[in-house]
Amino acid sequence: MAFPSRPVEIVSWATPGGPTDLLSRALAEAAPPHFGGQRVTVMTRQGGAGAAGMQYLQGREGDPHVLGVFTASGTVNMATGRIPFAPEDFTPILRIQIDPFLIAVRDDSPFRTLGDLFEAAHARPGEVSVSGFGAASAHFLGFARLRAAAGDPDIRWIAYEGSADAVVAALGGHTDAAHTNYNIVREHLRAGTMRVLGVALPVEALPDTPSYADQGYDLQPVHWRGVVGPPGLAPETRADIRARLLAAIEDPGFREYMERAALEYATMEDSDAFGAWMAEEVMTSRDLLRRLGILDESR
Repeated sequence: MAFPSRPVEIVSWATPGGPTDLLSRALAEAAPPHFGGQRVTVMTRQGGAGAAGMQYLQGREGDPHVLGVFTASGTVNMATGRIPFAPEDFTPILRIQIDPFLIAVRDDSPFRTLGDLFEAAHARPGEVSVSGFGAASAHFLGFARLRAAAGDPDIRWIAYEGSADAVVAALGGHTDAAHTNYNIVREHLRAGTMRVLGVALPVEALPDTPSYADQGYDLQPVHWRGVVGPPGLAPETRADIRARLLAAIEDPGFREYMERAALEYATMEDSDAFGAWMAEEVMTSRDLLRRLGILDESR
């Protein structure tokens, strides 16, 4: 049977209105002309740190008409044991984007560089705080890597249920800085109420902001998002879907969305490379969580 033979579902287990949901919807809007004119819809299945959506996707074995948007948060949740899945439970298709992490402070903060923040933390252990999303999340691990590169100063990580809430905490002076992504602080930067001390990778919208590497911290932690399929997709079907998705993300409307959100394309050389990336992310996250003493080894 020719593919696609019916409408395509994109399963998202993210919060409606969040970055992953926005990617899902931008993709669904751009995809139909490249999927034989078939309707492409987003199905939101929240619950269980992504487990509900993953369970649904896994239950559609061999069905190319059901795809899922996968993110760095998914591999972290796999590493922690919060969800009973592994990368090999799905068919990797295409990593689409990366979203560099950054450190932002209130405009009147005494910190002008990442070095200022870490020097203060070394001088006053436990007094400097950074807000961010989640207690054991991709955001937390990204910051933990940066903190390790700075000599592991004693900085309090204040976890919030959403990135926007974490930024508001820093803006209100409840924390000294926020660890987040550009699109979360964009409006505060435009209003002149916040500044960025450093960004993991250069962001076109922040041409004068030094990267972590520019400031002596040789790492590039990013959030990433891509598309996976259910298990059991034939190799030729996977290749067909990947080619259609590559065409969809070149659509002018999708490119406009990427530019508006200040996201970087990061498609990798093939689907196998994306699968290897996900597996490596799980292993790296698990090792870091173990070193930090917060991995529940019984799970």
